Amino acid sequence: MKLTFTYDRQHDIGCILTFGKTSRNMPYPTKVYEELTTRYGEDPSSDNTDAFIEIYTHTNNIDIDAYQQKYQKEWDMVASEYQTRAEKTFKTKLSYDVSAYLTINDRCPYSVEERMFFVSTSAYSSTKTAMHELWHFYTWQRFGKEWEDRLGKQKYNDIKESLTVLLNVECKDILPKNVIDRGYDHHQELRQKILTFWEQEKDIDKLWEYCVQQ
Repeated sequence: MKLTFTYDRQHDIGCILTFGKTSRNMPYPTKVYEELTTRYGEDPSSDNTDAFIEIYTHTNNIDIDAYQQKYQKEWDMVASEYQTRAEKTFKTKLSYDVSAYLTINDRCPYSVEERMFFVSTSAYSSTKTAMHELWHFYTWQRFGKEWEDRLGKQKYNDIKESLTVLLNVECKDILPKNVIDRGYDHHQELRQKILTFWEQEKDIDKLWEYCVQQ
């Protein structure tokens, strides 16, 4: 599995318009989307968003190419070790490459089907974002559609988001300094239960069954 950081204006526009207003885990607009609607109204078009990106990157001195190169360089330093640990944790491999698309939006969705996720130019750590999002890919590879169908999208979402707490254990030394995966507020109880279980037995299949019962 190779992760490549890249940029595509149409992807950036789509990320802002589709995920800027709300999402499953954060039902409120991002700051970037609020700035967009302040300038162009409550129903901005693709052309509006395209123009907004141009203004936003210029005003905030955002050099997309420089960010792309920086993010790629930082990721390449830990990529091999991360992959080894993720494969050991989930007892599976990703047989395909993944693309990380830069966006000015401060919300970063992902798509296993499209083999891509977004990373924000405002991210405190693009490497942590990549580790977090790829953890979802490994979760899907191991448990995926069968369990989402059995549990429903919301329950599956709660478990896969909570499982990223394991990054703070299994990838602690390759996460950037002083960076941890905090997760969402409404998942904190399950995340703590996951840590307690993992301390006793590092078996992802048994952990999954435990989470399903919660």
